[in-house]
This record gives sequence, structure tokens and C-alpha cells, in this order.
Amino acid sequence: MQWNKLISKQRIGKEKSNYIDKDRSEFQRDFDRIIFSSAFRRLQDKTQVFPLSRSDYVRTRLTHSLETSSVGRSLGNMVGSRLVKKYDDLDLIPSEPGTVVATACLAHDIGNPPFGHSGEDVIRDWFQSSEIGTELCSMVDKGQQADFIWFEGNAQGLRNILALQRPYSKGGMQLTCATLAAFTKYPYISGHIENKTKFGIFASEADIYAEIAGHLGLIELEDKKWARHPFAYLVEAADDICYHVIDIEDGHRLDLISFDELRRIFLDVLDNKPDIISRVDCIPGKKEQVEYLRACTINALVESCSDIFFEHEQEILAGRFNSSLTEEIAKAEEFSRLKKIAIEKVYNSTEVIETESAAYEVLWKILDFLGQIVIEIHNKGELGAKCRKSVKLLPELYAPSPDASVYQNIQKIVDYVSGMTDTFAVRTFNKISGISLLRR
Repeated sequence: MQWNKLISKQRIGKEKSNYIDKDRSEFQRDFDRIIFSSAFRRLQDKTQVFPLSRSDYVRTRLTHSLETSSVGRSLGNMVGSRLVKKYDDLDLIPSEPGTVVATACLAHDIGNPPFGHSGEDVIRDWFQSSEIGTELCSMVDKGQQADFIWFEGNAQGLRNILALQRPYSKGGMQLTCATLAAFTKYPYISGHIENKTKFGIFASEADIYAEIAGHLGLIELEDKKWARHPFAYLVEAADDICYHVIDIEDGHRLDLISFDELRRIFLDVLDNKPDIISRVDCIPGKKEQVEYLRACTINALVESCSDIFFEHEQEILAGRFNSSLTEEIAKAEEFSRLKKIAIEKVYNSTEVIETESAAYEVLWKILDFLGQIVIEIHNKGELGAKCRKSVKLLPELYAPSPDASVYQNIQKIVDYVSGMTDTFAVRTFNKISGISLLRR
């Protein structure tokens, strides 16, 4: 892969325009389009780790995305500066990779359903084991089934950008190819991967991603499976860093991790440098000490990931790098330990498990409610009295209709559910269960 092609400013769905924005680069315009999208705004009420937390401090998907974008910009800027120094013929402003990575990071969770990763689990499980879900899957071909039985928030995010935001324009938000590919962590199409292998592209977006790959010169490793864009590794690293370092901090604020344990695991990543230890000891408050240690840890990891990126640059450009940057850094073992503690003490805490269990009931009920509409349209040819009323509750974009195929109608209900915020999902559950009537 060639760098000058990989940083293409071509916009999907739009012919090359002579319009030049003197104040914003093409990649900055991508950033602004994400910021002002409704899908991004809904992240303010979607779970990061703690669903419907009572603490105002705990991060949501929105704050996580903003923090990841900030880290991604730093990482991208470091890489951009080094690329410009290394390649004299590169048509690149040093800050542009930072903007591309920041934008992709900003959008990286835009397709996640309510209630965090448990929301993804519910959708997969519903299509694999519920009576209505399995019947719906039997009505579409195997390639399309994979979209649903192995549902991926990553692929739903790409669908949001390419099809659901500005749905009547080819390419949806019409972002640049470089930003779209940096966003796509797993550039594989659902029906062309083995079961349980992560993918980032639904069957419905397969053709448009092939167009993106063509503009950028991405290597097609196998049929419908491309090499990652190099900046996708930077997005992944920024997410890994924020996900685990900052979730440890949230765990500490909720008394799931002690101050001494947090201090120890952060200092291990920082190689127990005497200057950092002495600086921490001079900070009077524990809250401020935690914040300083967190900032130092993130900075150290960003610098290490930048170094690893260039150590493996040729493998990355050849599509042969099959690891993540955080797995190759000198402190990979210490970072892995940090992740292990986050899993044991934060992600599996009682508060998280209790709420996720309730979330299962909420989303399952909603999917049953919506799935029945699709079955009646295609199996009975008409809607019964209940479904005739039910379909009127849905926005036009998400309402199943006889004019659409089974696959398209199933997509509509998945689009609707995955776009819900945590609170809206609970409110919808209460309405269709009749619970809200009892509170009036």
C-alpha cells in the first residue's frame, strides 16, 4: 500500500468538487460532520461500562469517545510528523493524520447498541435462539444471516455513517475514504468470515466498502477481506489505551479498586520512574494523584505505540501485521495486567452484572415486539390488529414495510434497536409491557 493513496481525500458518494474551504481541511470537515450527527449525540446516554450509573463522574460512550479522540489525535500527530520527515514526496500536512485518527476515534462507538457490549450479546443471542429471531434468519440467505447472528457494533457503526445518517444520499455522511478506512477496525464482510470472527462490514455495505478500498489501494487479502488501513491501528491503540486506563480510574472512583492497587499498576506501566514517583508524592490529594498518574500512563503508552507503528511500518503497509500496537510495546505485559484487573474488578462487578441482566430482558422484549411485525408482513401478507398499531410507533426510516425485502426489514428493526439510548430502551420496554400505564 502507498501512503499517497492511503491519505485520499476522495469523498464517497460525491464527485470531486472544486470547492475549497479555506478555514477547514477535508479531514476537519469529516470531524465536524461526526460531531453534529444525531448518532454521535445519542452516545451521551449509552453505556461505557456502568449501565445507567448513579454516579455523574462515570464515563458514558460520549465521554469515552471524546477522550479516545483526544488520545488518537496525539498519536496521529506523532505519526504524521514522522511520516513527513521520512518521505519527501508525501503530499501531507503533519497534523492531517491526527485529524483523521481523531475523527475515526470520535465515531468508533457510533454503532454500539444500548447497554454496552451486553447489548451486542442480546442481539446475537436473540437471532440465534429466540423463536421469532430464528424464524427471521431462516427467511434470508446465509450471507445475510451472518449480519444478525454475529451482530457487530463495529459494522453497525459503518452502516450508520454510510447509510443511516443522511439516508437519501449515496455514502450517507459522505466522509473521506481515508477517514472511513481508519474507522474500519475489521475490514471484513460478515458472510465471508468464520463464525465468531469479528467483522466490520455488513453485506449491505459490501459494495461501497470495495469502492473505498479501491480509492485507497487497500490490499484484498482474500475475497471480501482487506488489509487494514494503517491508521486503523492507531485508532485501535487509542481505544485500547482509553478503555483500560480510564476504566481503571472509574473503577477506583466507585471503590472497586483501591488507591494503592491503582497506583501500583500505573507505576508498573511507567517503569516506576523515580521522577514520576517523587512528583506524585508531592501532590496533596489522592484524586489529583490518580489524575496525574493516568495522564502520565496515557502519554507513555501513546509514545510507545508510535514507536511500534514505525518499527512495523513495512509489515503494516504489506498487510502482514496481525497484532495490535499495544501488544507489541515494551510494557505489553504490564498493560495486559492492567486489562486483566479491569476485567476482574470493573467489568464483572455486581453493579455491571445486575444491570446487564436486566438489559437482556429489556432488549429481548423489544426485539420480539418488532420482529413479529416483520414476520406478519412476509409470512401472513398483512398485519394483525396489534402489529398495525405497533408499526405506527416507529419512525418512517425504521418501519418495516411490504415494499422492502425481508433482509431490509430485519435491518430496519436492528437499526432502530441499536440506535436506542439506554434510557429510551427502558422507556420503550415500559410502554410495550404496559408498565408505564401503571405510573400515570
